[in-house]
Amino acid sequence: MLSHYADAEERRRTVLVVVLTNAVDFYRAAQEGWYRIPQRQAPRRIGADYLAFYQTGAFAGQPEAQTISFIAPTCRYQLMQRRQLLPDEADHCRADEYYYRIEIGALQRLERPVRAARFRRLTFVHTTLHRLLAANDVLELFQAEDPFDQLWSALREHGLRPLSNRIVAERPVDIVLRARRGSLGISCMAQYTTQERCCASQVEPWEFLQLAPADIAGDLPGCLHQIGAALLHLGGSMLHLPPAAEG
Repeated sequence: MLSHYADAEERRRTVLVVVLTNAVDFYRAAQEGWYRIPQRQAPRRIGADYLAFYQTGAFAGQPEAQTISFIAPTCRYQLMQRRQLLPDEADHCRADEYYYRIEIGALQRLERPVRAARFRRLTFVHTTLHRLLAANDVLELFQAEDPFDQLWSALREHGLRPLSNRIVAERPVDIVLRARRGSLGISCMAQYTTQERCCASQVEPWEFLQLAPADIAGDLPGCLHQIGAALLHLGGSMLHLPPAAEG
């Protein structure tokens, strides 16, 4: 039951819709608490507060077929070879390929499943918890202007080379920017925390920014100023931006 998600802040949480095509992967998610994404097939951003599971027509005869009926909170992320992920299948032809292993909490059933009445070839969809809980059809989950995509495009327009889907200390980093004295990791998550410097265990210095999607959509120049200041601290060049508006 998801009645405790009535809180407005909670509904701004990010959701990655993923696909379940067989009962074995459903068992792993429901009973073992993890889901896998091949690195070479991963979307540009795998980080999210929740995974939502679209069950394909392979579940025909079950009410969950061609619906999103379950979600689960994400706990930690790892990148490993398939042979490590599935040691019983060490002779598989893709045993040396890399997969993201996403550890999740308990599956929670949606009070109102989201059906795929018209659009059934679903892959990965980034959305919000608010959209998921309000949707009647999966087509309603798509965002016309995803804040992450807006930020990615803006960084490219300023001559930067963002990298995606890095795992640092078992947390997903949506965007990485390299500088002379370290790396800047940017997470586009709903829960805002102040910039923090990390991590003694890393070979090179890292700094992190957590930019809420609402902040990116509402004040993209301000977010770019934060990124520019962090890059300058790491020995990079300040972005060529107009002065930030004073509020």
